[in-house]
Amino acid sequence: MQYRVTLTPPKPKLTVKISADSAQKFSAKIIDLDLREVHLRPDGSWIDKALLELVKFLVDAVIRKLLPALRDKIKGKVIPVNLKDPIGYTVTVGGTPITFTAKDLDLGTHEGNLLVTGRIEVGS
Repeated sequence: MQYRVTLTPPKPKLTVKISADSAQKFSAKIIDLDLREVHLRPDGSWIDKALLELVKFLVDAVIRKLLPALRDKIKGKVIPVNLKDPIGYTVTVGGTPITFTAKDLDLGTHEGNLLVTGRIEVGS
């Protein structure tokens, strides 16, 4: 059987808090998942549609139980993000590479956008 899945809201919102441990290591903590409802609709033959009508109450009950369990399972989960190289840039001047590396990063928001502040370390 094939089903068409519809979500409420159609594009669920995942709220994540990002923290910078260093210019090379970050953490993403899942704060919330705004997914209120999931509906299955048969996307096949009349037999598929008839079978779903027979078990619709059971399918809906299972989804109603699984959805809060899914939200509870992922809320608070911390996902480590490690970059291969620290955030920075290297430019070559007169044959000498000069490296600019981000240090002591602090993440925040400004007018709804991600704001990153910190220091820049210059090395060669």
